[in-house]
Amino acid sequence: MDIQRLEAWYEKNHRKLIFRETNNPYFIWVSEIMLQQTQVEAVLPFFERLIKKYPTVLELSKAEETVFQKDVEGLGYYRRFKNMLKASRIIVNDFSGVFPNRYEELIKLPGIGKYTAGAIMSIAYNEPYSALDGNVIRVLSRFLGNDLDMRVEKNKRILDQKNQTYIEQATPKIYTQAMMELGAKICRPKNPKCEDCPLQEQCFAYLNDQTDKFPLLSRLKDKKEFNYITLLISFKDKICLRKRTESLLEGMYEYPQYEVESISNIVDDLENQGIHVSYYQYQKTYKHIFTHQIWNMHVYKMVVKEKVLEDWVLIEKEKINELPMAIAHRKIKL
Repeated sequence: MDIQRLEAWYEKNHRKLIFRETNNPYFIWVSEIMLQQTQVEAVLPFFERLIKKYPTVLELSKAEETVFQKDVEGLGYYRRFKNMLKASRIIVNDFSGVFPNRYEELIKLPGIGKYTAGAIMSIAYNEPYSALDGNVIRVLSRFLGNDLDMRVEKNKRILDQKNQTYIEQATPKIYTQAMMELGAKICRPKNPKCEDCPLQEQCFAYLNDQTDKFPLLSRLKDKKEFNYITLLISFKDKICLRKRTESLLEGMYEYPQYEVESISNIVDDLENQGIHVSYYQYQKTYKHIFTHQIWNMHVYKMVVKEKVLEDWVLIEKEKINELPMAIAHRKIKL
């Protein structure tokens, strides 16, 4: 690989992203967590608001979980932010608020895996640690003509080792960002702009007209589909919400929902628990697609009297927007 040419291309052509114009490890960490499974364009406004509100890891560590969840509402994959908050408190308690500068310390923090630790070490500290994300996998697979299935972890590790040999010959902070930028701007999944690529003269896929064959990715399993009856429950001029305890969307608020076939099943169950349902009516069906599952939400408006379930939280209608809620339920109109 012509690493000098790659790095020169990056210096001249990279996007001037706020988190790529700094070596602040805290900023780089925040950006890398946000960029997991999320496009740069969607991340930018959230990143700018977050570092303005929490300019240091110390400030972040003081955030209330519910408030912080509201700050990142709309980005999805909320467990990563729950881990971010945990990690910030460990950094304050165990490292006196100084962001760790050793790979062995970073990798132990909640939510920081091999890729994120490698990105922080290489970009913030200019240390040669591989950071292999989807963009880098695509670039290297095409460049090398690597026909191993990249959904298999051991195959990713092989490519990661190859990336490590390259970064050891490079300027780490430039190389890591150059590979990410090359995958995002030039070596795109479809219609790559090979004519603008600094590596085209050595690229196996380009030279053999096989860019569409790399990387090799085995077929994903079909998304699991769920059908829910979702309730907009009114009780004494307030709306009933539930705070999720399930791993998916843990800590976010939602309208109570049930995986049952009929609204009558819910009404009967509530009546058996002493909750009188005085009115219900079907409103609309909403669909939300997550990475691994699909929710079909058949929404009913409902009015209950006398009492509510213990795990229901009563909220004034106009205050619901102040609470963290997943987009799946935020799209439901009251």
